[in-house]
Amino acid sequence: MDSLFLFQFACFIFMLINAFIVALSHLHVRWENKRYERSRWMIVIALIGLAIQYVIQMGFGFRAADDNLGAVVNILVYTPCFSLISMGIYNIEATRSNLRKMILMCSGIYTAIIVVFCVGISLHHSLYIREGLYLMLTLFCVSVFYCIYMIIQEMIRRKNMLETMAATDLLPYVRYSRASVIILWLAVLAMPVAIFSTTLLYIVGPAVLLALLFFNLTFIALGSSYIPTEELLDKEEENQRSGEKKPLQQLSEERRNFIQNSLDQWCMDLGYKDCNVNMLTLSRTLCISKNELSLFFDQYLHSNFRIWLSEIRLNAAKKMMLEYPDYNNDIISAECGFSCRTHLYRIFKTKEGCSPTEWRDFQSTDVAQNDSNSA
Repeated sequence: MDSLFLFQFACFIFMLINAFIVALSHLHVRWENKRYERSRWMIVIALIGLAIQYVIQMGFGFRAADDNLGAVVNILVYTPCFSLISMGIYNIEATRSNLRKMILMCSGIYTAIIVVFCVGISLHHSLYIREGLYLMLTLFCVSVFYCIYMIIQEMIRRKNMLETMAATDLLPYVRYSRASVIILWLAVLAMPVAIFSTTLLYIVGPAVLLALLFFNLTFIALGSSYIPTEELLDKEEENQRSGEKKPLQQLSEERRNFIQNSLDQWCMDLGYKDCNVNMLTLSRTLCISKNELSLFFDQYLHSNFRIWLSEIRLNAAKKMMLEYPDYNNDIISAECGFSCRTHLYRIFKTKEGCSPTEWRDFQSTDVAQNDSNSA
């Protein structure tokens, strides 16, 4: 049993385990999100497809027979599998109509690859299609570059939307975004090097597999932080793309006072304790349009919903820490609307330059010094 067979077998096991983990992670999500679930099964199918490719390579010995022969099989299988992974990523970022455009584009490129493959076989009467292989590789790279471009465009748009409308912890999304781009870039950069040289495959292959594992873990982490209100953001995004934006009008003083009083009452009612709140749910609760709220935050508070709510929650956390010194950070974060303790920690680091525990200790020391001075 040679080293190539062992390497292919290890890759086969790796893909199966990853597919199994991603599929079973459905049991650990707090809320089921249709968009995320569609992406999950796209990725699972892609991983199973990659596993089958290694079985084919081991069973028929294409790579062992010749690097170019193995490369032909690689491109035929890698292209639809990486397209599925790309569409799984894109599905989370974009609207359904845009996903259809991407499916059509990727399908067209793969059809062209199949045509080149068939023409090469008819001309050379074997799988050694010579120059056809380079054309297939070029089409594969075009497909991945197109996917990367579309995904990055949607990630930027989606992140801007989340920063404006959502108030949850964005770190899982940021990690997922970075992992997505890394795995796609490695795919397009490593493919020309790896498929034409079995020697280099031993070096490049593990790096791609590690990147794929990193992506799968961040994809699962994103799923555990997905919340039902993501569906509302999806609908809002579709509405923004399907309809024209109306120009925002200046708010009257009466309307401005009404919005301010409504927000104050919402805070008094402890509405900020809902960690799933976003601009749309707040708009529905207050019976104030989202556009009016956006205008109010932008023009009169010179802020946005996310920053404003972070300040409200931070002040509530500070007050609770002083009033209830025995409460730990987990209780404080849950009572003040933070999605987790680490989110509370990052807000304190950003606003105060220290951790919640350090801030609490500093305040306790300051109070003790004031008491001793007054005595």
